[in-house]
Amino acid sequence: MIPLRAATSLVPPDLRSLPRRMLAFAMRDTNIVVASVIFNNFLRAFSSVILTRLLVPEVFGIAGLVGALAFTLSLMSDLGFQAFVVRHQDGDKARFLDTIWTVALIRSAVLTLLLLALAQPIAVAVGSPELAPIIAASSLVFVVEGVASMSLLTAIRHRMILRLSLLEAAVAIFQFAAAAILAYFWRNYWAILASILMGGCLKSLLSYLCFSESIRRLALDRHYLKDLWGFARFVTGSSIITVVLVQSDKFVLAALMPLEAFGLYVLAGNLASAPLAFASAYASRVLYPAYSQAWRDGAANLRELFYEKRWFPTLLYTFAAGGLVGSAPLIIAILYDPRYSGAAIYLQLLAISPLFALASNSANEALTATGRIRATFQASIFKLMWLAVAGPFGYLQWREIGLVAAVGLMEPAVLLFKWVQLQRAGLLNIHKEALFVLAGIAGIAIGTLIDYMLRTSPIFQIFG
Repeated sequence: MIPLRAATSLVPPDLRSLPRRMLAFAMRDTNIVVASVIFNNFLRAFSSVILTRLLVPEVFGIAGLVGALAFTLSLMSDLGFQAFVVRHQDGDKARFLDTIWTVALIRSAVLTLLLLALAQPIAVAVGSPELAPIIAASSLVFVVEGVASMSLLTAIRHRMILRLSLLEAAVAIFQFAAAAILAYFWRNYWAILASILMGGCLKSLLSYLCFSESIRRLALDRHYLKDLWGFARFVTGSSIITVVLVQSDKFVLAALMPLEAFGLYVLAGNLASAPLAFASAYASRVLYPAYSQAWRDGAANLRELFYEKRWFPTLLYTFAAGGLVGSAPLIIAILYDPRYSGAAIYLQLLAISPLFALASNSANEALTATGRIRATFQASIFKLMWLAVAGPFGYLQWREIGLVAAVGLMEPAVLLFKWVQLQRAGLLNIHKEALFVLAGIAGIAIGTLIDYMLRTSPIFQIFG
């Protein structure tokens, strides 16, 4: 028998190192984010299929409205904690982290009390007074988020992407299981809210158990508070405008549509946001830490780094996002029963913005990492101007569909503005940006072709 060591020596060096190379490839930040997003989107789609069979469309309308309220309050008080912690020179010091954690805790308490006070007036304003108890109960989400550890942010700073992704995957599985079980027994919106709270509690708990030195103490350091305000004033202003941009359609359509029809719109919005999970996670967890580190180190080739880090992922992303636009009717037909067929047109329109989201988010991170925080605020103002003009025009011309189209076209419009900002900062390569757009157009064409071929096939007519 040949000894193991001798047998191993007969294997070529390239093959012997293959497992290590494969592991190194799998552990790349980009690939971890891709795998995490694919898993989360699959779980979200599966969850949507299960819950739409247990709950009526009206429930998703309620979920959309309550979620929009929480998102609105959260963004209006956004201080940019994640970007601030990742970028700051003292981001690892205990006194710094204690101060940020204390501010976050105070913020969550204020938001909880504010939503409790506004629950009844908001419910009356949208014409559904019976929703007041649900809105009030949803304020507990802020409490659950506020007690989480700063380790969720420092993990991004130190590029602990795998551990953070595994934590979030565990929470997502737990939350889905809780939602499915509770929906089976309760058959109402309370099942969704309870599962969100349970998932939030688990995430906060794991933020302490899965990371070392995660315990924080109350502290308010004047020096760090001053730094935070200097950073956050533009973030807060931009976030307030983002609230108007992202949530105004929901509040307007919630008032114009029956809850059942609004539920279709919310479901379409949830599906359209699937690519945004990657665009957001990749830009904030991979690109921004890399850009910030390069800026702190004084790198001279920021423009090359800007495109080198995102070249291939952006091509694949825009192609896939374009495919979502083209195949939207097929996706709705496969996932849901005929009661939800009206969501297809909403999905096609809303999926236009995610097509350009990675390019837009990457520009934001590059500008912010290099100290041009004002540019992000100016881009938000541009978005507001777009919606102020295109929104009313679209609604007057085509009613609700026109308003949805204006929302869907907002991101490509503002991307032009961000290209100007990147050009001024010496970071723009317009030829590569054009290739990203072409990849998206190719995705739309192929998605449309697949949609036509499958939905007109005899097999689909029988089983669809």
